[in-house]
Amino acid sequence: MLQFLEYLRQFNADVLIIGVAVWALTALLKNTLLKHVKKKYITILPFLLGIALFAAYSAIFGNLSADSVAEIFSSGFTCGSLATIIHVVYEQFLRKNGKGDIRIECVKTILAPFAQISDEDAKKIADAVGNDETEATSLLQAFCGKETNLVYALLKNTLSTL
Repeated sequence: MLQFLEYLRQFNADVLIIGVAVWALTALLKNTLLKHVKKKYITILPFLLGIALFAAYSAIFGNLSADSVAEIFSSGFTCGSLATIIHVVYEQFLRKNGKGDIRIECVKTILAPFAQISDEDAKKIADAVGNDETEATSLLQAFCGKETNLVYALLKNTLSTL
């Protein structure tokens, strides 16, 4: 838990607040309006909500310009990654009282809509993502099929924030 708190210290307050809001909104939507939507579509929801909420935040506080579009996407994606990590920490460490490796649990959470994978496979993927894109995409191909590139992008961004 101390590692998670140390991890949170690297973000600006706006990203932290929006990341928590994205996590809460995603949980609410998953259990209400999007209850019957396939899980593989729900996987990208935190990232889309992160971009949308960060864009709204930027518009409200006057930070929205044509030059800041890349920053909005980057920061919004980071908010989605943070929301995913908060979900993993909540599910694995607080709700289930587990003691798993957070990188492995992030991989398993993002891949859950596609397949249930072992800790060993998740560790191989976590180690390959960001280090060897060819190996990572070939490992992901077995689980994700045609969505491999999207899942790789989500995993790369999420794991790079850890």
